[in-house]
Amino acid sequence: MAVEREIKIGVPTDFVLPDLTGADGLRAVDRGVHVLSTTYWDTDSLELLKSRRGLRYRTTDGGDGIWTLKAKTRRDGLALVREETEIEGPPQQPPPQAIRLIGGDVDPAALHPVAQLRAERRVVELVDDAGVWAEVADDSVAVLDGEREVHRFREIEVEMRGRDDGARAGSVVERLRTAGGGEPEASSKYVRALRALGRDVSDASDS
Repeated sequence: MAVEREIKIGVPTDFVLPDLTGADGLRAVDRGVHVLSTTYWDTDSLELLKSRRGLRYRTTDGGDGIWTLKAKTRRDGLALVREETEIEGPPQQPPPQAIRLIGGDVDPAALHPVAQLRAERRVVELVDDAGVWAEVADDSVAVLDGEREVHRFREIEVEMRGRDDGARAGSVVERLRTAGGGEPEASSKYVRALRALGRDVSDASDS
């Protein structure tokens, strides 16, 4: 299990990612564009979401996929902080380890795909003398209903890999906001997809 710390910023579809070199001494290294295909699993009544958890299966550039279970989401300053466990397994059903971690409060037989996304992700690493401090993901996301695209949105994620530094994070966020980005937000891609698909998530916590 790892702990994920990330800042999420909604941006317009025509947003141009600014050069982040120089933000609090960081250097920006462009790692190119990747295609992500993501399927979120839950019950009909969204029991995982209501318990502040999320389960997804994701492939990158058509390669082998990985299951990810996210839990215990909380805010810490600008960042969302949550536990994240990655588990290998085929896409047809959640692997046994994921079922064990979910626990007995959710019927595993009731889990099924509830939302599908396809995203083009441009990755930029923010580097200092100690290595990679953060990864910036510029995501252009399509929400799918089968093969039909029902909604599209754009989002920037700043996932911090190095030391926790609120001032540095603030410097990066300020550059993104100056370029046209919004305030840091808490809504996950999963919740945004459910809303686009017409699901009522008003009584569910974000994950």
